[in-house]
Amino acid sequence: MAKIFPTLENIERLKVKPTEGEQFLINYLIENLDEQAEIYFQPFVNGDMPDIILIQKNIGVTIIEVKDWNLNLYKIDEKNNWYLRQNNALLKSPFQQVYSYKNNLFNLHINGLLEEKIKNPQFYGRIQTYVYFHKESKREVQNFYDKQLSHYKELENKYHNNLKYKKISVDSCNKQLDYLKQKKSKIQRDLNYSIGNDILYKIKLPNADDKKIFKELIYLEFKRYLQPPYHVLEQGKELTYTKKQERLSISADEHKKIKGVAGSGKTVVLAKRAVNAHKRYNERVLILTYNLTLKSYIHDKISDVRENFSWGNFYITNYHQFVNQLLNNLGIKVEIPDTVEDKSLYFEKNYYSNIKLFENYKDEIPKYHSIFIDEIQDYLPEWIKIIRAFFLEENGEMVLFGDEKQNIYERELDVEKKPKIVQGFGRWEQLNKSIRHQGDGGRVLDLAKKFQKVFFIDKYEIDNYENEPTTPSLNLGIYKIANYSENLEEIVESIGKEIKRNNIHPNDVAILCSKIEMLKEIDFIFRKKFNEKTLTTFETKEMAEQKPQEVNNIRKKKKIGFNLNNGMLKISTIHSFKGYEASTIFLIIDEYDNAEMIYAGLTRSKFDIMVFTKKDSNYNEFFTTHLEKVNI
Repeated sequence: MAKIFPTLENIERLKVKPTEGEQFLINYLIENLDEQAEIYFQPFVNGDMPDIILIQKNIGVTIIEVKDWNLNLYKIDEKNNWYLRQNNALLKSPFQQVYSYKNNLFNLHINGLLEEKIKNPQFYGRIQTYVYFHKESKREVQNFYDKQLSHYKELENKYHNNLKYKKISVDSCNKQLDYLKQKKSKIQRDLNYSIGNDILYKIKLPNADDKKIFKELIYLEFKRYLQPPYHVLEQGKELTYTKKQERLSISADEHKKIKGVAGSGKTVVLAKRAVNAHKRYNERVLILTYNLTLKSYIHDKISDVRENFSWGNFYITNYHQFVNQLLNNLGIKVEIPDTVEDKSLYFEKNYYSNIKLFENYKDEIPKYHSIFIDEIQDYLPEWIKIIRAFFLEENGEMVLFGDEKQNIYERELDVEKKPKIVQGFGRWEQLNKSIRHQGDGGRVLDLAKKFQKVFFIDKYEIDNYENEPTTPSLNLGIYKIANYSENLEEIVESIGKEIKRNNIHPNDVAILCSKIEMLKEIDFIFRKKFNEKTLTTFETKEMAEQKPQEVNNIRKKKKIGFNLNNGMLKISTIHSFKGYEASTIFLIIDEYDNAEMIYAGLTRSKFDIMVFTKKDSNYNEFFTTHLEKVNI
C-alpha cells in the first residue's frame, strides 16, 4: 500500500471535502501503487494546488487533475480550446491546468529542476501528467475527442486532393499538413493522458530509470514543499525590537498602513506580525510583494522569529504570480487577441487590474484572515482593491508596508505625497529610526538625507530620523565616487581593487545597476577574468546566448533563489535588490535613472558605498560634493 499525505482521517477533517472522483482515485492509488510511492492530496505548492501528486525516490513525479465532469456539456475546437456548450463560454482546459502545475514546478517552485531539464532534456519526462474523468469511460473520452480528430482527417484528405489535382503547390500543401500535424498532435497527446474510470491502471509513476536522473536531492526538494518543515523556537534569533516595532508587530483585526525610513526594519515588523497572526488564527497567512526576489528575504526574516510554526502556513509571493496561479487553479482561460499590439497593457487592464475578474468565483476563492503587502509604493490602487475585496476574510487583518521614496516605477501619489492607495487603512504609522545605519554606518544615512533635500524636496516629505546621521568620514572604508566610460573592465578592476584594499569578504559586497545588459557583462568579466564566483538575479551572458528561449524562466528562478548569505559576491539590478542590504554597495548609475532608483540603491548600503556616474550625469555634482573623488 502506498503512503498518503495527509492521512485519510485528516482529509476527512478538511474544510473542502474531496469530490467523489478524488475520493475514489485516492482509495484506488493507495491499494494499487508500490509501497514506496507517496500520495499527496491537494498539496499547497506555494500557491499551486494540484488535486493529487505522486512521488517516488529515484523514479519521478506524477501530477493528476481530477474532474467529475459530464463531457457532453463541453466541446473543443480546432485549436484545442474548451468551451461550455450551454453558453459557449471559453474555459481553461484541465490539461492546460495540469501542464501549468508541471511548468511551475520547473520554473518557480523546485530548486534544481530547471537546471536538470536544461542539462538533460529527458529529465522533463520524469514529471508526468494525467487528467482523470471520473464519470466517463475510455470510450466516452475517445468519443469526446473523435469529432475534432475526424475534422483534421478530412482536412488532410482535402489538401492531398488539392495537390493531386494541382490546385495547390507541394510547398503550400506541406506547410498546411505540418500545421495540421502540430494541432492534431496536441489533441492526440491530451487524449493519450485522459483517463476514464475503466482504465485507472494507466495512472502510474514514470517507468523505472536505470540512470536514476531523478536524483535524491531533487526528491528531497520536492518533499520540502510537499511536507513543509517545522520551525522551532530555537531556530530563531534573539532580536531586539524597538517599542514601536513591538507595538506594530501585534496581530489585530484591523486595516493599517506602515511606512518607514530606509533601513527602519519594516520587513522585520512584517515577519513578526505574520507569525503572530498565524499563531492567533492557526491558519495560513498571505504575504505579497512586488519584487519576486524579496520572497527569500521575507522567508529569512520569518525564520529569525523565535516561535514554533510550520513553514506551510506562510504563502509568500509577488502579486502577479499570485494572480497567475489563481487563474490556473480556477481554470480561467487567459487569452490575448492576436490584434493586440501592447500585450502587457492588455493583460494588465483585463486581468491584473480588472476589479471584476473574480466576481463569479467568490465561493471558490481561498480567503485569508491576515494579508500583508510589502513594497506598497510599487502597487497600483486596483490591485489593493482586488486583494481586499476577494481574498480577505470579513473583519480580517490587512497591513500595507512601504516607503514612497523608493517609488522607482513612479506610481501616482496622493495629496499627502504618499503612494496612492484605496481608502480605509487609516493614517500612516511611521518607523523613523534606521536600524540598518547604526554607528559609523550613519554616514550613509547622512548621504541619504542630503540626497532627499536636493532631489525630493518638491516631491516628498523629507524624512525625520529618530537617530541623527553621523558626520561623514572619508578616511574610513569606502565612501567614494568615480566617473566611468563605456569600458566596463575599468569598473570591474576598480571594484576588485577596493575589495582587496579594504579586505572585504565577497559575501558582504553587492554591485547594483538598473540595466541588466551592463550587469551581465560585469558578471562575465568577474567570472572569466578574475575567477570570482558570483550570485546574480539574472541569467549569465553565456546562458542567454545558448538558451534564449529559457531566459525568462532562468531569470525567475534566479530571483526566487537569491540568498544574501551564500558566500559569493552579489550582482543585481536595483529593482531586485530593493528591500535587501549589504555592508558594501557599488552603485553604477545609468543616465536614465530617476532619483527614486538611485535613492533605493544607495540606501541598500550599511556602511561602505562607491558610486559610479558618467561625467555629464545629473547626479555627478551631488556625489562629487559629498564623496571622495577617485579616478579609475
